[in-house]
Amino acid sequence: MPKVIVNTAKFVRIWPRIEKYQNSTLRYSPPSDFPAFWEKVNARPKIMRCWVTLDEVWDYRTDEYFWNYQIGVNRYHDDPNHYEYDWGSTVPSQTRYKDYLTSHSRHSDEVMLNIRRYERETADGIVSLDKYEEVVENVIEYYKALCPNIRYIEVSNECEIRPFGGITIPQYYELYKRVYRAVRRLNKKHNYELPLMVGGTAMTGPMGHPHLWYKFLQLLAEDKDPDKMIDFYSAHDYNKDINRLSAFYKMHHEWIKELNLPDVPIFFDEYGTVGATGIWTDSLENAAGVLSGMILGSRLEGMYIFPWCTFHNPDLQMSYTQFLRLDDGSYAPTPNGNAITMLHMLEENELEMEGDHKNSVIAAGNGSRTTVLVTNPTDKPMAVDITLTELSQERVLVTEYLVDTSNNNRLTGPECSELRLTNRWNEKTGNNDKSINIRTVLDKYGFCLWIIEPHELSRP
Repeated sequence: MPKVIVNTAKFVRIWPRIEKYQNSTLRYSPPSDFPAFWEKVNARPKIMRCWVTLDEVWDYRTDEYFWNYQIGVNRYHDDPNHYEYDWGSTVPSQTRYKDYLTSHSRHSDEVMLNIRRYERETADGIVSLDKYEEVVENVIEYYKALCPNIRYIEVSNECEIRPFGGITIPQYYELYKRVYRAVRRLNKKHNYELPLMVGGTAMTGPMGHPHLWYKFLQLLAEDKDPDKMIDFYSAHDYNKDINRLSAFYKMHHEWIKELNLPDVPIFFDEYGTVGATGIWTDSLENAAGVLSGMILGSRLEGMYIFPWCTFHNPDLQMSYTQFLRLDDGSYAPTPNGNAITMLHMLEENELEMEGDHKNSVIAAGNGSRTTVLVTNPTDKPMAVDITLTELSQERVLVTEYLVDTSNNNRLTGPECSELRLTNRWNEKTGNNDKSINIRTVLDKYGFCLWIIEPHELSRP
């Protein structure tokens, strides 16, 4: 049971805005008005991870480029030489690629561009590595000119597993070298105001096969190019055990020290705690678990977690998508979306906490207003006991936002189109330490945000 004492007058650090690292998708691309909507609800992302699929922008058979391609249209149905990849779960979109990319770029500080596909064709010799390098350079150059805030280039995505190419780590590293060489030339050629950076591997679940992660690091260390580039490391995890994050963090730092590699940021740029499903109840479970994982990640210096995913196919990934598009063209949050909004609502300074919180509680304030977020990532009810001390007023207003199976959850409860308050009350603080106590029981996978503010300054 989280039993926590929060000192509302003692700041321990500026709270890192962990909700500002986000993912988009091309397999079920939203209309181009979605990024503006997301920014309106949750503020501007610091980094938005976007995609370019090389087999859509460039046809290896004709050497043609389709810079504004219709997203999700497979022109290789009858081509036995083209690998299937994840085309089977891709839904054709009415959105064209430039609208997708520029809309996300306009509503984000910076863009990470993941470059994927043709991994298998290069491994099989159908597309030469020299041609791959040429195409990658052309693609990056074109879209960087279109969206100057593209900063991070991520090489491929989960290509160690069959749906994304099923290539070996040595084969991957050949692609990685070709991309960093292309990026290096572009930076020199254009002297960008915001230079391009490169990283990888975007491997899924490195704690499940750590030997593959070590092999990548080993190849990087053995690379004799004096100007090789590694500006960030990237990996994914979809697992209930959030402690895998800290285990990976420790393992990775031991290995980069052993191999004398740079200690640059780690982007856990896909994260979830359930599988990819269309099961409606999985959204709440994932949201509660991801909140706990992100709280843990906030304490691992140099690690940034990107939850999967702002918008995705509810038939296949209801467990992850933050928003749904309704019949009238508007958007409504799932529990995953409401979890991100709660993180956005936290105040700017993390507060001192004492007690047993186990990555389930975060408290933040600004001197007069206090916010407390608690998540229950377990499949059993969880008692919560929060004492807030050193409040600056004699009477405070407490506003509650609860998400569980019945509240703020249009998938299993009453329909809702936004995060709504579920309770509000005012109370007198204690005479000695100006404290109040909040006690409740969160249902399984429930999570709750409380806002505590001066009663006289509160809106009715």
